[in-house]
Amino acid sequence: MSAQKQAESETCSEIAAVLHDQFSRLTRQLRNLDLPQGMTPERLSALSVIDKRGPISVTALADKEMVRPATMSRMVSALVDDGLAKRSEDKNDGRGVLVSATSKGRRAYVRAQQQRLQQFANALSALSPEQLSAMRSLAVALDRLTMLLLDESALAGE
Repeated sequence: MSAQKQAESETCSEIAAVLHDQFSRLTRQLRNLDLPQGMTPERLSALSVIDKRGPISVTALADKEMVRPATMSRMVSALVDDGLAKRSEDKNDGRGVLVSATSKGRRAYVRAQQQRLQQFANALSALSPEQLSAMRSLAVALDRLTMLLLDESALAGE
C-alpha cells in the first residue's frame, strides 16, 4: 500500500471513529428529548414506519425497526390497545395481518415529531451561521454515506 493510500485509510478510520462517537452521543440526546405523555422513542419510531409504509405486516415492521417479530407484535398490540394503530387482514395472505395508523395515531405521531423537531431546531439556533451551513453540508454527505452503507449491506447479504 502506498504512503498516500495508507494516510487516506488512517484518516478515514479516524473520521469514522469520531463520527461514530458523535452519532452515539447525539442519538442518546435525541432519545432523551421530551415526548408527549405515553409516547416512547420506540413507539414513535414504530408509528413513523406504520404511517409512512402502512398498511404493513408485523414481520416487515420488525425488519424495518430491527427487532424480533415477537417484540414488534407486543409493540403493535400496545399501539392497538391505545387506539394508535389498527390491524386488518392481509388480502394477499389469508393468515397475514397488516397494521396501519389510526387518525389518532397519525395525530400523536405528528404532534410528537413536531415537538422533537422543535427542540432540535431550538438547539440548532444556537449555532453560528457557518456551523449551520456546515450542518446542511453534513446532512447531504450523511445521506450519501447512508446510501453507501445500504449498498454495502445489500451486497453482504447476497
